[in-house]
Amino acid sequence: MNTHVFVVDSTTFKYHLEYKFAGTGAGDKQAPFLLNSNISFPATTERMLVGMVADISRIRIGDNVVFYLQSHNGAPGMFYGIFKVESEPFFDENNDSNYLKDELGKGLSFRILISGGQVYRKGVTEHEFLDSLKGKNHPSDLCWSLIYRKLKGNRGCTMIMDYEYEDLKRKLDEKNEGSILDSANFTFNPTSKEIESDNLVHIYEGVQNEINILKRLIYKYNRNNAFETHLQAYLTKHLDKAHYRNLLLPLPDNCTWIGNEVSCGVGMQKIDLMIKQETETDVFIKLIELKDEFPYTAIVDYQIPWYLEWLSYYVVPQYREKAIHIIPTIIARGALSSTLKAHFERFKFNIDDVDVKPLEYIGFNVEANNITLTKDL
Repeated sequence: MNTHVFVVDSTTFKYHLEYKFAGTGAGDKQAPFLLNSNISFPATTERMLVGMVADISRIRIGDNVVFYLQSHNGAPGMFYGIFKVESEPFFDENNDSNYLKDELGKGLSFRILISGGQVYRKGVTEHEFLDSLKGKNHPSDLCWSLIYRKLKGNRGCTMIMDYEYEDLKRKLDEKNEGSILDSANFTFNPTSKEIESDNLVHIYEGVQNEINILKRLIYKYNRNNAFETHLQAYLTKHLDKAHYRNLLLPLPDNCTWIGNEVSCGVGMQKIDLMIKQETETDVFIKLIELKDEFPYTAIVDYQIPWYLEWLSYYVVPQYREKAIHIIPTIIARGALSSTLKAHFERFKFNIDDVDVKPLEYIGFNVEANNITLTKDL
């Protein structure tokens, strides 16, 4: 199970609560390539929008949703929750028919439906959650997922790690003295800055188009255009599905935490995909570097070691009570040459008391309007 933080403002929050949905978008930008895969579209804008597709595609029914209400009129930013995901992600084009666009004051193209899970009346300030060192014993105890987001000023939908979620839930519980709202319908009181039960029932009546990035990915592939972001979006949606789970998941039948664009530093370094699974005794972390091109040595010489070092500082300390297994993985175009395969096989990285597995390489090919993945190492 995962937890996703959606950014809202003083105008939009009320409608998210009343109509029980969460979403993200990019101002007035539209994504017509999701409905017509063969059209020409500006590449930079498309990469940004497909990044949002990847973000929303990591969400699964039953996941947790938290809202971050941005600071306004001198009031601090606040975290509110906790809600449950009730639908698969869907697409509502950002045109004049975009549902609730006028009320929201903006278009939100990529959405999910939610319900009340364990909803607290009062929120927690960003200072209380992100800055406070109360109960913190190590830098890894801070919520780096959101601190990095704050520093970089981007992403309207960010995942957080399970231990970050537990810290937030504990703070919400303390702030509300353990009391949650006994209601299925909610609204927001801007004066008290609290979530309240709503006597009115609002029915969500917007368009819910399935998000399918595969056709656009193949279009970009056939034209020799860059499609790495599209590949990330596709795999984020499908990696735990029947046709990929045995290949990509360490524990194919276990619950999976999925992260994409996992920031691992204050610069631009990001892990394309990260998977975490647990048993009572073990933790498995699989980091995946994606390439839409053929593999090369610098991936394993520079990128993978950076990610592993970051994991050793900021993630591994949270799971020291269990046996930790880390699986560095590269997914790129085609099979490995014998020379490159020998180079990849020599890769080793040591983290004290952690089982860092040999590097995995999985090659992809586009055949018959589909993507096939083959483990080559």
